[in-house]
Amino acid sequence: MTPISRLWLAFSAIGAGTIHLAVGASAPVLLMITLVGLGAAELGWGAVTLVRGRALAPRAALFGALIPVFIWGAVATLGSGLGVPAAATGLPLQPMATATLFDLFLACSLALVLRRTRRTTSTSTTEGVPRASAGETAGGWRFLAALTLAALVVSGLTTPALAATDAGAHAVPHGSHGLPLAPTPDAPAGHHH
Repeated sequence: MTPISRLWLAFSAIGAGTIHLAVGASAPVLLMITLVGLGAAELGWGAVTLVRGRALAPRAALFGALIPVFIWGAVATLGSGLGVPAAATGLPLQPMATATLFDLFLACSLALVLRRTRRTTSTSTTEGVPRASAGETAGGWRFLAALTLAALVVSGLTTPALAATDAGAHAVPHGSHGLPLAPTPDAPAGHHH
């Protein structure tokens, strides 16, 4: 696996984990526990992958990336079958769709890496000569470009998804920390209620 591949996998896990934590914060209790646990695991896996420079337990991570996808599908299917509107399930559409996109990218990428690793291992053992995978090292500018692009894509998808959660809806607007409240049309200027 190339450093750029690991970078994209780690960033997608961190994006999905952040969204799952935000959605889990306002979900019903059982979903809250599940989503917060999965979100923490995704954040941890992404951070460890960045720090160690290799994907930790790729088979388990592939399976773990699909768990929130199946949970969201089950909740949406069962909820709609029982006549429960999507908003009442506690899982907002846009954030969960974005997290699912990250998780599916992660699972598909890990599946391809595992398949390639299995194929490379079987080929190198039959020939008796270990092979270096193509593109194992990335040049500085190429890596920097991939890092920048990954950060832009993940933050560009994650930020609106976080804003669409209950946590995002109750966030303090930027630039208003520590400032006095603006007067409302009903209150006289200079009086804060």
